[in-house]
Amino acid sequence: MSLALAIVCGLIFGLAPMMHTRSDATAETLKSGSRGSAGTTRHHVRRALVMAESALAVIVAVGAGLLLRTVHNLTAVDAGFDRSRLVKFSITLPPASSELLGRVRAYQRLLEQLRDVPGIRIATALTDLPLESPLASYQTEITNNTATSGPLTPAINYYQRVMSGYFEAMGIPILQGRGFQSTDAVSQGMVAVVNETLANTYWKGRNPIGQRLRPFSADNGSPWFTVIGVAKDVKQSGVDRPAGTEVYLLVDQLATDSPTTWVAIPPPTMHVVVRTTLPPATLVPVIARVVRNVDPSVPVARLREMDEVFTESIQRPRLLAQLLAAFSALALLLAAVGTYGVLAYMVAERRREIGIRMALGAGRSRVLREVVREGLQLTAVGVVAGTGSAFLLNRLITSLLFGVGPTDATTFATAIPTIALVAVVACSLPAWRASRLDPNVVLRSE
Repeated sequence: MSLALAIVCGLIFGLAPMMHTRSDATAETLKSGSRGSAGTTRHHVRRALVMAESALAVIVAVGAGLLLRTVHNLTAVDAGFDRSRLVKFSITLPPASSELLGRVRAYQRLLEQLRDVPGIRIATALTDLPLESPLASYQTEITNNTATSGPLTPAINYYQRVMSGYFEAMGIPILQGRGFQSTDAVSQGMVAVVNETLANTYWKGRNPIGQRLRPFSADNGSPWFTVIGVAKDVKQSGVDRPAGTEVYLLVDQLATDSPTTWVAIPPPTMHVVVRTTLPPATLVPVIARVVRNVDPSVPVARLREMDEVFTESIQRPRLLAQLLAAFSALALLLAAVGTYGVLAYMVAERRREIGIRMALGAGRSRVLREVVREGLQLTAVGVVAGTGSAFLLNRLITSLLFGVGPTDATTFATAIPTIALVAVVACSLPAWRASRLDPNVVLRSE
């Protein structure tokens, strides 16, 4: 849309001087008395530019309004977890001698030491960070599946592998059943927690607690997981994306001799999350020391607050809204300057006419109203054209909007009066000057 507006503006302001040149091209035209015609042509061009500027101001202002509302809506979205006083960082462990058990126990030692730090209330680790998790499709066998459509083997969007204390640390409510407990690490059977969307999709009308699911594998050797709880939906791929189906698996169970499955294997890199009363700057040396105690060769990466992660997740629409808001302000300024310039020029050209009318009894208020009305007529034509164009062009940015439609009435109802108010201000000064003319001085000078 910005490219189209730039092209239109270039054509308009490029053709205007050419039309002036063409009207004054030959001396013959001037001699034949077409000087008034050339003046009329220039007058029409100026009026057309004012209308075009007003139309473009409407288009840009409405687009900026829609994106600003999008950013506001995204900021107000419930991501499913409590991000206040939540700090995260990432670590990558080197290959351990006993691959899985060594890796899991290294993470357990790290979390135990972090929980002993004064000011850290709880700590946990997870494989995929909320708001940044990639959308995937994991085929999964589900018992007592009540879904009436879809493939025979359902596809789960997210398998989140977490350490103990995950739901407490992240502030994710458990809606049914319970979350993971320390005793689950040594339980005989594998346990899982599912999110609300999965429970409503595949066990609608049934109690999800006690149901079983199994990640699909080529040799069908994966164990069955028993559902022990249903957690609130979390926005995994971004605040503007719907929550998909999700399964939480407890990595701590891998530290036992229980059967394992490929989807529960913790990767070398994991995210560690701590809920703390300390500022991140104070945590940096403490966390670095704890990580060195576990493995001196492991660096601490991307330590930041979850509020910052949330802000980064809406960075693109926020930047677009800021840019379009700046263009909108510039368009309003150009429309105001254009309207003021045309009316000021019109008043200067019609000084004699205005002076005669005032000498014949026309009041100052009448002159003021007529000048303002002429300026607002130009703006009104531009606003109508711009509104119609915005209805069509804003559909091009539908994919960038969230919680608001491209033809949102509230946004239009806010942008149009704003432009009208700017036009009134731009018209007022030339109109006031016209109403202040002294007929005696004007007629004497003419």
